[in-house]
Amino acid sequence: MSDNRGVLFLAERRGEALARMSGELATAGLELADQMGEELSAVLVGTDLTGGAQELIDMGVQKVYVVEDPLFSRYAPEPYLALMSQVCEDVKPRVVLMGHTGIGRDLAPRLAFKLDRGLAPNCAALQFDQGSGDLQVTRPVFGGKANGLFTLGGAAPYIATVGLKVFEPAVAQAGRQGEVTTFAPAIDPGAFKISVVDRVEDVTEGVRLEDATVIVSGGRGVDSTEGFAQLRELAALLGGCIGASRAPVDNGLVPSNLQVGLTGTVVSPNVYVAIGISGAAQHMAGCSSSKTIIAVNRDPEAPIFERAHFGAVADWKDILPPLTEKCRSMLS
Repeated sequence: MSDNRGVLFLAERRGEALARMSGELATAGLELADQMGEELSAVLVGTDLTGGAQELIDMGVQKVYVVEDPLFSRYAPEPYLALMSQVCEDVKPRVVLMGHTGIGRDLAPRLAFKLDRGLAPNCAALQFDQGSGDLQVTRPVFGGKANGLFTLGGAAPYIATVGLKVFEPAVAQAGRQGEVTTFAPAIDPGAFKISVVDRVEDVTEGVRLEDATVIVSGGRGVDSTEGFAQLRELAALLGGCIGASRAPVDNGLVPSNLQVGLTGTVVSPNVYVAIGISGAAQHMAGCSSSKTIIAVNRDPEAPIFERAHFGAVADWKDILPPLTEKCRSMLS
């Protein structure tokens, strides 16, 4: 039997605070660790980490490994890979979880290759098989058209990334007890072959797409910057932001950070308004967990209507102006 025990996840931060994904991983990890009857731990890296470590413990994490080093203040593949390899060697977790974020999508395959272990990406559910000791995961396949059930077995650790907004963030309860341990990896920065020479960050005005409770998205049917300006007006009235399917992004009408879908951002707003979007599986994989989906499309056979809670078969140019004015009058 393997000596590996417990679930370990890599916590992510946004600025000085924990990212929402860290709370989601805490929820997924707690559920899995409870099935295993083992411990949940987290790795927290960067600088000024005391508050973040306690917040993770308040979420229910039993042990936090703190790596306080400016080398990890920003993500870079080689330092993070060296660190996580050492953590896995020293801590010996049975399962390693990361978010299916930019970091997790890049780091998890590298770690799996280095450790010669399997990887299950973008998981929507995790289940521990008590009999075999294997990890069973459910994840989208065929561009989000179906879900597949996969098993990770053999030598541990089992590595998986968890889809965005699949789990609700763990609720922090002050007063929970846990252990904070300093982890000092033996890393030689001079051995790295890649160095980051510059960073260009997207500057988002107003509500971020992944945080918005209301999103007004445009698809191929919205074929101009003027059209997206109208979508932006409605989104602003509702306190939300705009999104887009892939076609407007490819056509240069909106920046790529506004793309919703399997290859874009996964969102879960209270209201998702789809304007001129056909509802292809790749797009719906990014918004299907929205509480309410409202669709406007000229094609009555558009797949979006199979998933929408409310819909109008019409040209969006006839629907959007009166809808915007009605919202304005109701909110004024």
